Amino acid sequence: MLAIAHRGASGYAPENTRAAFDRAIAMGVGAIETDVQLSADGELIIFHDNTVERVSDGRGPLGDHTLAELRALDLGDWYAPEFAGQRILTVAELLDEYAGRIPLALEIKDPRAARPLIAALDARGIAGQMQITSFYWTALLDAQEVNPDLYLGFLTPTFDEDLIARSVRRGFKQICPHVDRLTARRVTLAHEQGLNVRAWGVSRRDQVERLFDTGADGATCNWPDWITDLKI
Repeated sequence: MLAIAHRGASGYAPENTRAAFDRAIAMGVGAIETDVQLSADGELIIFHDNTVERVSDGRGPLGDHTLAELRALDLGDWYAPEFAGQRILTVAELLDEYAGRIPLALEIKDPRAARPLIAALDARGIAGQMQITSFYWTALLDAQEVNPDLYLGFLTPTFDEDLIARSVRRGFKQICPHVDRLTARRVTLAHEQGLNVRAWGVSRRDQVERLFDTGADGATCNWPDWITDLKI
């Protein structure tokens, strides 16, 4: 069972920051998941929300801020005083600092980021080493046009035979349903069609048991030690 630190170990440190990523590595997780968007001046950045209020001392839409303006925001103090001074990361910085240390799963939050993200990964020769996911079907298709050999996964609140079949037809390697939609039958069907099943939405420990019971391959979790510590 692959424990993937959701936005880093975001249950223990401010999400999508070096502090969260470093904590995840120290915990021995299998991979780190994070989010990719674009700044107002077209820079690939690591951030989840469409606005900056929830996890910073700034205000307004993320896409209205240049990279320089985003650099000025404190992304840690909202979580706890000891994390004050955490700053936004660019995708380039993430890759420089973490790609050689731990597998990365990159979620495309802004569909406009799909093509430049894959181009940036291709320029480094590491596109094939990444899991690329999105809730946007079209973003995955755009990424696939840039590089047909990507490891793509569709994030979805649902999980049924039709969606499994559609994912296979598009050449995706992974399907990522909400944990509460997992059943052993659906997971088995996806496996028989060659898909990896990676869940999301784990917010309670009993949901981790569901991962094991249904045979899922892994999950993103803010508290990845819930997965690694479970003994069944």
